[in-house]
Amino acid sequence: MAGRSAIALAVCAAALAACSRGAAPPAAGAPGRAGAAAGSAPSEVDWEHPAALLAMDADEASRRLGSFEWAGMAGFTVTTQADGTSRVHVAERHRVRQAANGEFEADAEIDEGRGPGGEAGKHVVFAGGLTYARAQFAPWRERPTDHGRDARRFRDESFTLAGDLARLQGPALVLTPAGTTQLLGREVRRFTVSLAKGATAALAGTDPRQFATGGADEETRRHLAFLDGRIPVAAGGEVLFDDRTGVPLRARLSGAFSLKDDPRVRVQVEVAGEVKALGPKVAAVVAPKDALKDSRKPPGVALALERAGFKSREKAAAAEPADEPEAP
Repeated sequence: MAGRSAIALAVCAAALAACSRGAAPPAAGAPGRAGAAAGSAPSEVDWEHPAALLAMDADEASRRLGSFEWAGMAGFTVTTQADGTSRVHVAERHRVRQAANGEFEADAEIDEGRGPGGEAGKHVVFAGGLTYARAQFAPWRERPTDHGRDARRFRDESFTLAGDLARLQGPALVLTPAGTTQLLGREVRRFTVSLAKGATAALAGTDPRQFATGGADEETRRHLAFLDGRIPVAAGGEVLFDDRTGVPLRARLSGAFSLKDDPRVRVQVEVAGEVKALGPKVAAVVAPKDALKDSRKPPGVALALERAGFKSREKAAAAEPADEPEAP
């Protein structure tokens, strides 16, 4: 199995799990909706199934807690033992600042372990009803057709890292009550993480996608092979849930998987996240200064075509795609 294939297996552990979320994003164009009941507690927290709370998105967390700032990390290590030992490690750093009024800022940086030039990142801000985004080291640009939907998805792929790992472990994951403590001046419930006894069966995937004639490409098949044949072999860590709201204030989980069809492969995943600040201690989310307008076509090529008479400026403007409609 090549190195890039190993990376794909590791990254799919979180990325493909995130794609299977059942909850739809909040309706677009309503940045104040989360703030309407910010800090309000749910009528009841189901402490019999605490693992389900790990899937809580940032909008729901802010509805319960108010504004918060969160930081997290993820590490994926894939080892393949054949003629020798092949090891690939990917590290990620994440940060979310979520305001009670629904505005937010999210950053994700990825290091594929390839040395200088092997890092990549993306940064997103949703403020004033408009999305702004930039790649690492690139300028900010407006994203007027997004209406916050892709921005929310990007944010929650960071914020629910622990929930994605919990979903991959499925019923093999056990959270055991371990008393109470204090965090950020709040009463929290502590749970330890372990693997259920006898949890050695492969966990089938539930990917609903359909593929064109000929089936999925090779890399996608490897992704699906992991989802369809993953076997949890280890789990550990702890989670601290806010006692009043059930929001995970600190989570540290690790898990290891083998593959049903290739026992030489071992996938090790570690995720951690923690709410760093609450309420008035959280800085306001502001739109980036000097953000560039959205560029939907390469400006140099478009200008050359216009000068050559192949496309008039008027026709080019008319060909611009309309903004996506607001979600119902």
